[in-house]
Amino acid sequence: MKNLLIATALAATAVSGAAQAKKKMIPLTEASAAALSGKTMAVTRHERAPFTAMTAGKAMFGLLGAGAMIAAGNKLVEENDIEDPADIIARELPAALAAKYGMTIRTASPVLLDVHKPKQVAASQLAGNADLILDIRSTGWMSGYYPTDWNTYHVSYSVDVNLMDAKGTLIASAGCLAGTYKHPNSPSQAALQGYGAQLLKDVTQAHGWTCLQLLGKDQFLLPEGTLAATPAQYVDPLKLYAETHSAFPQDTTAAGAAAPAATDTAAAPVAATDTTGATVATDVAAAPAATTEPAPMTEAAPAAEAVEAVETVEPAEAAEEAEAQAETEAQ
Repeated sequence: MKNLLIATALAATAVSGAAQAKKKMIPLTEASAAALSGKTMAVTRHERAPFTAMTAGKAMFGLLGAGAMIAAGNKLVEENDIEDPADIIARELPAALAAKYGMTIRTASPVLLDVHKPKQVAASQLAGNADLILDIRSTGWMSGYYPTDWNTYHVSYSVDVNLMDAKGTLIASAGCLAGTYKHPNSPSQAALQGYGAQLLKDVTQAHGWTCLQLLGKDQFLLPEGTLAATPAQYVDPLKLYAETHSAFPQDTTAAGAAAPAATDTAAAPVAATDTTGATVATDVAAAPAATTEPAPMTEAAPAAEAVEAVETVEPAEAAEEAEAQAETEAQ
């Protein structure tokens, strides 16, 4: 089984999180990398993970409240068309791996599966008879309030990525958990969900980009510059949002209120989890990148983020971590 290395991609003023150490993940070895040349690779995906929109009011009702929070979160995602951060990884990672290691992508678009275990994924006819399978699965995402400040919220996201052969034998396996739990610019629920949940979209997209960069570097040994750089607006959406607003709005849905400019939605460093089982370098900076979202830009600002290695956690436990955190905060 693979491991989740929790790392914190934060500005200098942010405080890192912590996790319990478990088994190590499986990084791509040099020998395995050399054997990839000439192989075909299918890409598989899974249904979007449930989104938990945690509030103090719903948390008071235990299991019933948990169900209500998931229902509210899924409704929020659907009504505002919030993209699964795994979509970013599915768009960027397969092509980068194929180019670096001389593989051919067999499927034009990822195939959705309803099984999770590697051998089940490999046995599925939907995998397409490829030599290799790159399986990408979001395992959980949520927004939650702070126990000491019920008006302030953090956002987290977790994903598992497996590269396996046609028999389901793992070649590289890791999980990533990204979160803004100790971010100095944590917003209100109104700020996150206002204006079509634009700030929530930006933060979850930032988590997707953070996990992509960490997985590419530490799980798949991709050299710097192989992957597209994180777009400027997703380097630190909460920080950027705080810089462009004198205070987080308490009512972003008031009639006649003008929506912020597209560039106002980027802002805060993400507390990220890296996916290696080994110690990670203490500075993973995102290179400049061209971007067209949410407003036309010609270049992306370099990421001023520090990645602090913490401990490793089983990727399969990422969702459990989020649930445990929710239960703790509810108490």
